[in-house]
Amino acid sequence: MGTKNNPKNRVKNVEKKKYKGKDVEPAFYYGVHAGHGKYMSAKYAGTTQLAVDENSKPINWEQAN
Repeated sequence: MGTKNNPKNRVKNVEKKKYKGKDVEPAFYYGVHAGHGKYMSAKYAGTTQLAVDENSKPINWEQAN
């Protein structure tokens, strides 16, 4: 019988997304000083590099596939 306190039942539902063929993770982008606003963006997995579009603006998390 499973219980909520069993560590085996605590599985994180990690949402895997890709951008240009590379795995990305969510990251909070605070670009108020650059005129971009603040939103959840995507960064490449295992790095601190943000995933950017052709205009060098960090992509929104919803744009990652």
